[in-house]
Amino acid sequence: MASKQKKRLQNNQINDFIMSNIIIVAIGVLIIGVVIGMSLNTNDENQNTRVTPTQTVFASNTLKIAKAFACSCGTCGEENLAVCECGTAIGTKQFIEGNLQSGMPEGKVVELVKEYYGHYVGASQLQSFN
Repeated sequence: MASKQKKRLQNNQINDFIMSNIIIVAIGVLIIGVVIGMSLNTNDENQNTRVTPTQTVFASNTLKIAKAFACSCGTCGEENLAVCECGTAIGTKQFIEGNLQSGMPEGKVVELVKEYYGHYVGASQLQSFN
């Protein structure tokens, strides 16, 4: 009987040893994966990074207002806001879209964009708002 208990105890110790090693290896793999993932991320949050058009899609009324403005980031050559994809342009278009979605009239959104971001380039794009 003591022999069976001793053998069972040894088996439990072996199983515990195997499980602890598996856990240690899994944690190591997870840490390596995180380190590799972080090293592959080359986007700096403080930079105006380009975003592919499939990543951010805006409503047509947002782009209609954006056409009346140039990007205000200072690094993209004042590209038209509707087509610019830098971080500042994306943020400005999100500002426009958020205000439109909250029910703000388009004319008021245009005035807010003028006030906060500037770079208004033309009333010809906004005739339908006045």
